[in-house]
Amino acid sequence: MQTSRFSELFEGYLANRLTPKEMFELEKLMADGQNNEQLFHLIGQELKNLPIGGQQLDPGDNWPAELEKKVLQAIQKPKPAKIISFHNKWIRLVGAIVLLAGIGLSVRYLVNNDIEVSKQVNVLPGGNRATLRLDDGTVVNLSEKQSEIILGQQVAYADGSLVSGLTTKNLNEQNLVIEVPKGGTYKVALPDGTKVWLNADSRLQYMVDGVDGTRKIQLEGEAYFEVAHRYRTNGKEKKLQPFIVHTLDQTIKVLGTSFNVTAYKGEPDRTTLLAGKVELSLPDGSNKQYLEPNQQAVVQGRTITITTVEGQGDVSWKEGVFNFSDESLDMILKEAARWYDIDIDFADSSLRKLKFEGIVPRYEDLQTLLKVLEKTGDVRFELQGRLLHVKKK
Repeated sequence: MQTSRFSELFEGYLANRLTPKEMFELEKLMADGQNNEQLFHLIGQELKNLPIGGQQLDPGDNWPAELEKKVLQAIQKPKPAKIISFHNKWIRLVGAIVLLAGIGLSVRYLVNNDIEVSKQVNVLPGGNRATLRLDDGTVVNLSEKQSEIILGQQVAYADGSLVSGLTTKNLNEQNLVIEVPKGGTYKVALPDGTKVWLNADSRLQYMVDGVDGTRKIQLEGEAYFEVAHRYRTNGKEKKLQPFIVHTLDQTIKVLGTSFNVTAYKGEPDRTTLLAGKVELSLPDGSNKQYLEPNQQAVVQGRTITITTVEGQGDVSWKEGVFNFSDESLDMILKEAARWYDIDIDFADSSLRKLKFEGIVPRYEDLQTLLKVLEKTGDVRFELQGRLLHVKKK
């Protein structure tokens, strides 16, 4: 990484002028601990002339502790909309430190502070967990030391080692299912070069080619797709073959693009397009719609609603972060429940509607996420075993 690029992105972030793609690039750089020293320097330079809470902050060696105190004073003030947002410059600067830097400021304070999350249970984040099942009944647990499998005549991990336990020689003649449990994630490279990232509590069925060569996927859960172009020759004619994703509530047809699909039971289907173009419809082919980049389709019953979104935020899970933008506590904790393999109990249903905004690393333990939410919202948590009770403060 070039210093000038990091500085350019950081200044753009403070001025709130980054594109979604640039913001995602900066998030990844800031989440990399190797960049902490430079980030520390950039923040110190900004603090020289930046008043915080109406006061000048001395950017000396002790500025992290002084800034931490002011940050906590600010975020503990009542907010009518119950939204944690980073709209002005100093709040955005604080957000850079608290949520991404990893240099031991407020996140550490929040985790060590004595609040009501049980300290008896340490719920760890998810990891590389999945099983592969073939039509003939073969079931293989994939290695947790690996993160990706490559499908073909044989099934191999990304490092070239073969997946053990498979006796079928010609895998192309069988449908197969990759199942990712709660607390799991895995990447799959399909025979045509398409790449699929599977989120927790997801199942993907890959169906072998039919007569027309159409590539078909059945999905339950969440997955991010980077679809490869594939052509089929019929005489002198060369035709681009479609890639079709079926969920319970919709059918998505693509030719070569990047998109995210969320299709969990009991939740509306959401399809978010990052690049290319997709066609989607209801399972019976009706209500056909088309998505452009940074658009999201939400399917509820027989209604498809399309809105403009920041697409990179919706796929940040595959890069190892929770990215919440005016997100309800209900949706945040549903995602957390799948990743940490816990159950949720709301003592008051009104708490489900509380709104939050921010970025938190997915590979921290559960307590880190909960304590950040407690400090910045009108909510408290009690963890009993793997059951999380959500209560009003």
